[in-house]
Amino acid sequence: MNIQELISELVNKHGQGTLADMIQVDHAAMSRWRSGQGAINISAVEKLFEIAGVEIVTRSEIDGFEKTISFIADLWNRERTKRKERQAR
Repeated sequence: MNIQELISELVNKHGQGTLADMIQVDHAAMSRWRSGQGAINISAVEKLFEIAGVEIVTRSEIDGFEKTISFIADLWNRERTKRKERQAR
């Protein structure tokens, strides 16, 4: 999802004027952002992220998370196999 899509999603949820007020920007600026014109400042992006519940996660954090999930899935599969073997006896 890009910033324009995020803005559209939030406008659909809150309304354009309300969202502009929530992030403390001019309503005309909100219109320009929605149409892909005009620059959006970092402060507005941070407020949009906060409203949307967006968190930035680094690649290394994702890699670490994927390794943890893989490890847990492997443990779960081993335990499941052991249980099936016990049931077969």
